[in-house]
Order: sequence, then structure tokens, then C-alpha cells
Amino acid sequence: MSVSPNPEFEIEKLGRHHDLTQFDCGNTTLNSWFVKYAWTNQQADSAKTYVALIGDRVAGYYALTTGSVHRHESPKRIAKGLANHPIGIVLLARLAVDRTQQGKGLGKALLFDALTRIEEAADIVAVRAVMVHAVAETARQFYEHFEFEPSPVDPFQLLLLLKDLRKALK
Repeated sequence: MSVSPNPEFEIEKLGRHHDLTQFDCGNTTLNSWFVKYAWTNQQADSAKTYVALIGDRVAGYYALTTGSVHRHESPKRIAKGLANHPIGIVLLARLAVDRTQQGKGLGKALLFDALTRIEEAADIVAVRAVMVHAVAETARQFYEHFEFEPSPVDPFQLLLLLKDLRKALK
């Protein structure tokens, strides 16, 4: 079942039947995690991975998990009004696009699919923000373009307040 408005690809939860071995985003760490750990983490309920398919070929993926961030690690807008306790977040743990599809809007489509799923989950489980760890300067700029704010302790750790996510999806 496709949740993508783009007829060129479908986005679905990772299954055992998906061939991950041909995927290459150009980043060894992201490639390796996808092939070696995505399915294992999914089976262990450690992270849920979604894949973008063009035909039977995996063209991109993202992985989601939950976590928390300390107040001092988050922008003031995210910590505002909260007690001095860890802040519940959904971590966009990985997002990668195969080299053959880079620059065609698939990264944006994957991000919006992830944000849509997070927004739906936030109706069931409380979450204050979405967090990403950008792997490079270009990735940091990509997330900042979509209103993610850098952490005061690490500019490559970015957060998006849930109310901003909801505005973006309207």
C-alpha cells in the first residue's frame, strides 16, 4: 500500500522480502546499517524502517525510534514550559536515498512520510519533538530548510517542535 502521492514510488514498512543489497547512498555507514541492522532492529522493536520502492528496487529508506533529550540539548522553544526532565522525542534515526535517485525529491518525500507517521503516532503517545543527527553539512542544511532547529550543544543535532511539524503538514 502506497502512502506516497508520487506515482513513481511507493513507501512501505521494511519486510523480509525486500532486497537491501543493491542499495547505495554513497555513505558507507548508512549503507552498512541498512543492510546489516535494519531488519534485526525492526524485529527487535528497536527501530522501524520504511522503504521507498521503484518497482522492486529500494530507492531510499528512513528509520524511526523513540528517545529523549535533555533540556540543555534542545532549543529553548522546545524546552519552554516543561519541568526539568528529559523531553520525549521521536528520533529520525536514518534517512538515505540511493545514488540513482538523489536530487529527484525522494529525500523530501521520505521526510514528509516520516513526519506524517510521527504526527499520527503523536495522537497516541506524547512526543514533544522530532530529532535528527545530520551526518554531513548538506544533510544539516536539508533539515534546516524544513524548520529543524540546531541544538545549542551540537549544530548537527536538530529538532523540530511537534506543533511546527503539524503546521508544516497542513
